[in-house]
Amino acid sequence: MASNIRPLRPTQTVKRPAQPSRSLRVHKRRLITFGAALVIISGVGGYQLLSTNNAIKTQSTAVASAKSDLAKAKAEKQSLKVKIDQLNNEQYLGKLVRERYLMSKPGEVVFSLPSVQTDTQNSK
Repeated sequence: MASNIRPLRPTQTVKRPAQPSRSLRVHKRRLITFGAALVIISGVGGYQLLSTNNAIKTQSTAVASAKSDLAKAKAEKQSLKVKIDQLNNEQYLGKLVRERYLMSKPGEVVFSLPSVQTDTQNSK
């Protein structure tokens, strides 16, 4: 009969592995959550920074090319103004027409001379 009876408090206790307390687990979870949030925010901020930097570089190259185009257009405008002023001059216009269309004034003789070629053009 003694085999069916067990003592209420055994003399040997079973040792369980130590479990971290609840507050320690909560603190670890919060630390991991805040760390993950920090990494995500840093990643998004870094991406935005690089994206903005690339956009600025693209815009600065576009501005530089537009400035060079503007300078060329201003130079061409000035050249065209000079040509307009020359074409408004009757003497220049007469000279230009005579040269281009081989015309002459009354009593004037026109000679057509062969064009002079340089040594480099002859050797080709």
